[in-house]
Amino acid sequence: MTLNVSPSLNSTQSREELLGDVLNELNITSSRDFQGALKRWHQGALSLVHLNVIMMLRARGPLTMTHLAELLDVSVASATGIVDRMEHKGVVVRRRNDDDRRVVEVQLTDAGDQIFSDMQADRQARLREMLSEISDDDLGALLQGLRAFRAARERIA
Repeated sequence: MTLNVSPSLNSTQSREELLGDVLNELNITSSRDFQGALKRWHQGALSLVHLNVIMMLRARGPLTMTHLAELLDVSVASATGIVDRMEHKGVVVRRRNDDDRRVVEVQLTDAGDQIFSDMQADRQARLREMLSEISDDDLGALLQGLRAFRAARERIA
């Protein structure tokens, strides 16, 4: 079954009102997805901070403890506690930098990388299920809009 949820725009709706409606839809979807994902992701085995660290390390590669603390906006002592707990769970390891043995870097383990991969696969499956409910016409319009959105993001970035 596919639903056709064509926007019911009237000629009096301004661009600003349209932008507001789009932002509201994105925020509603994001909040619901985020709350559901938090409940599912490893049944609470990892905190939101731990998931944030995993995503940072996945995107940036190994980070020094100092840089990680800066990115998390916490003290190095707090970052050390976070990494201690994550290391105990086997999702990160600390390694001394080969060039400067005083520098400690944090990196993902295979288990930490697998958590990220599992989260991505779960998200893809949920998105596929939702998209299967959308008509071909609306799906084409969504794709066109998402491509325009990505192009605008790249121009601004």
